[in-house]
Amino acid sequence: GFAIGSAALVSLALFGAFVSRAGITTVDVLTPNVFIGLLVGAMLPYWFSAMTMKSVGSAALKMVEEVRRQFNTIPGLMEGTAKPDYATCVKISTDASIKEMIPPGALVMLTPLIVGTFFGVETLSGVLAGALVSGVQVGGTFCFVGIYLALCFRTLLLHS
Repeated sequence: GFAIGSAALVSLALFGAFVSRAGITTVDVLTPNVFIGLLVGAMLPYWFSAMTMKSVGSAALKMVEEVRRQFNTIPGLMEGTAKPDYATCVKISTDASIKEMIPPGALVMLTPLIVGTFFGVETLSGVLAGALVSGVQVGGTFCFVGIYLALCFRTLLLHS
């Protein structure tokens, strides 16, 4: 809750700084450019989340395959008499965290540059406002889902 609230306040402050620096006096949502920007901006947090979840799923699959390989090739691992190869698992995790996060990072960094350059500051104000509102909603939803899943998992552990 606190992290989402502080992120929302920082985003709002940055949006205010952008609007004052760009010399925008009003953001009229009925203007077609701003309205389209709102729609695109509202879509961005969901797209970013989908890209990061896909990246995490891909990295997790590589990790599972490596653990399976180790169980199949290292004698005594199942019995606990042999040590697993931790370095390979760490390498998979760090490589994936670097390589897999390039597309979501590019999405976040390039969208404002492209929209501002090709469609102007009014459309960009719509994109930023839409991303701000939608991003706070997505962040809050993920936060509450995480808490709910943790409580469900805890209940399962207590009753098993």
